[in-house]
Amino acid sequence: MPSSATFLHLTDVHLASDGVEFARADHKVDIPEIRQETREEVLDLTLGRVAERLRQEKRTLDGVIFSGDAQDRGRPGGHELLLKLLLKHLSNFGVSPANIVAVPGNHDVPRASPPSSPARYDPFAKVWRTAGCVTPWLDGLDAKPADGGAHRLAADDGTWAIFPLNSCNWSHVSITLPQPLADVWANLHELAAAGDSKVAEKLRSQLDGLARYDMARISGAQLEILRGLIEATRQPRSGRQLRIAVVHHHLRAPSLREELKPFADYSNLAQLRAFLRERDIAMLVHGHKHEHAAQFEHIYDHDGERAHRTLVLSGATFEPGHEADGVRLLTIKGMPNSPSVHIEPIAVARGGVDVRGAPTLNRRLWASDDVPGGPVVIQGSDLDAVYERACEVAGADAENGTLIVHLDLTSEVKGELPLPSSYPLPKPMKADERQRWLKELVQWWQLETSGLEHRMPFVHGSRLRRYGGKIDQIKRIISLLREKASTRALAVLIDPFRDFTQDGTDEEFASFCLVEFKRRELGGSRRAVDAIAFYRAQEFARWWPINIAELRFLQWKICEELSFTPGRITTIAADARTHSRTPTQVAMPIIDRWLDQAPERLHLLANALVNKQLESELQREAVRGWAQTLADLEATAKEYNPDGLPIAIEGLNMLAAYLEVAVVSADPSLSRFARTLRRLASSNHQFEDSARTKADFDRWSINTLDAVSELVALTHERLGTQVIL
Repeated sequence: MPSSATFLHLTDVHLASDGVEFARADHKVDIPEIRQETREEVLDLTLGRVAERLRQEKRTLDGVIFSGDAQDRGRPGGHELLLKLLLKHLSNFGVSPANIVAVPGNHDVPRASPPSSPARYDPFAKVWRTAGCVTPWLDGLDAKPADGGAHRLAADDGTWAIFPLNSCNWSHVSITLPQPLADVWANLHELAAAGDSKVAEKLRSQLDGLARYDMARISGAQLEILRGLIEATRQPRSGRQLRIAVVHHHLRAPSLREELKPFADYSNLAQLRAFLRERDIAMLVHGHKHEHAAQFEHIYDHDGERAHRTLVLSGATFEPGHEADGVRLLTIKGMPNSPSVHIEPIAVARGGVDVRGAPTLNRRLWASDDVPGGPVVIQGSDLDAVYERACEVAGADAENGTLIVHLDLTSEVKGELPLPSSYPLPKPMKADERQRWLKELVQWWQLETSGLEHRMPFVHGSRLRRYGGKIDQIKRIISLLREKASTRALAVLIDPFRDFTQDGTDEEFASFCLVEFKRRELGGSRRAVDAIAFYRAQEFARWWPINIAELRFLQWKICEELSFTPGRITTIAADARTHSRTPTQVAMPIIDRWLDQAPERLHLLANALVNKQLESELQREAVRGWAQTLADLEATAKEYNPDGLPIAIEGLNMLAAYLEVAVVSADPSLSRFARTLRRLASSNHQFEDSARTKADFDRWSINTLDAVSELVALTHERLGTQVIL
């Protein structure tokens, strides 16, 4: 079973034995026996409320995390007061010195103490270490890794571990002055004051301030000690250990508030970030900035390829006007394999009043592991961007692997099928021509019956609307989605009885295997229909955009019946690839598709060739289609495709038949035209029935290129400058 752990986090409490005023009331006059509360009193009441809440909810704590600044501007007593309050209120809920993790803050180290000196940590160590709390390894005070007591808090089963770090060894450090300034520094205030003792005293303070910096830094020695400690920490039986680092200073600014001062950030930030990455720190908790934030740091390796995620939790403190997140409960669930943290801010209490805290935050602490050869996911709402990215990875990271593309179109024109602007069309086209070309192509693929099924028995429309010769799967889907959001609203395009052979040889069936349509609630009475389609193999440069347009076409048909909105489209390709080949691979050639969609164009084309003139725009359109057919055939014959591409046969024979009817002895070129069409159709048929090896292709290519060249010449001869091929 997944395990969980709960901690109380507090930071920057700024307490002092002589009291620190918490002026949240507006006292314009002084009244006897009415005074401002102190921070100590406010924290006492707030921790009492935390204990009450834990009791009511029957919860316990696995520890307390304190990220520094118990004291206020170095005034004594803060450490003792905080530890006393924690044990007073929380000892009945599992808290003892042994599971309190404390780190020093910049207010906790005396300004006059040098870095790496025992005096620097004397107030902090006397309280926290003497009590037996978990503290960081301290430069100058500790020599060996085991010096200074416990430097980690870990679960008995190893599922989680907390590691404190000290970032305050150089807080309030005075820099080494260069010569000759160093020689005169001690007396510079007196020289500048010209005998005025009050000015001299003020100058001394100001000069010392100029040479002193509140520097955040974690020494390499401390990081190395901690590296060894992490390696020696007990690991869980399975899964990863959830590692939490605690430090006082921020890793980066938690808000847009700008701070202008030298050494505002870690001087060795890159080293610290690399440590977090290499030691697999899932969460870093800090204070210092008095602001709440929960943000992920993505820390890349040296090559900039693989990113490690660390959740950086910046803890707020309590200040007048900012009291909704005084302390917080951190509950980590789902360890070891799917950890997440629930951050429950607890407001600073007021006597007799229940104050609501800030909203609870939930953050997932795990990310999917990168597995070599694993699925690649591309998603977005911009068709052009998604298309170009999918093409790129289909030829690189996801080549011959699984590629999932999720498209949420938000800017399409109603009634238009989507097509990327960079799609390699057969020829330059205007916007209306692009739409006409695409719609004709998609509509052919969605034909319920086709006269070409003997050559291509897996036309998508026939499989969707006449599966097994009788089942209209689209009609069934509409019926299901009209009633409810059913997961059974799917259609299959593979028919094992028709498509499979006993030993798997000589099988030809569509790459488009299955599609599911999902009903999604949009709010109110509005609903969308999403499409998720699976392809055994998918070519992305030419085919994927046509598949997207086809799925959108199907969404339209379903939504028209249901009064729903076409929604998202997801394609799953088990074998992704991209090839720069002729667009004939996206459909049956134009002249063959005319037999299904526009047989009149064959009549118009034959009439133009017989009469040697173009009399209407419809004839010009037919001739343009003929020109594209020849161009596609030529391109197909110039590059071998082991998958095989559909090539023109029936349309060529039908055009030849029309011309043969009109042949007269006085027109030998028309007879030659018909013979060449027959020869090309026969050659194409033989190649389509062959094994389509490279040798078969080479023989066919020679004949095809010769025939295409002859047909181009004959077309020019009969139509002259009226058509450009």
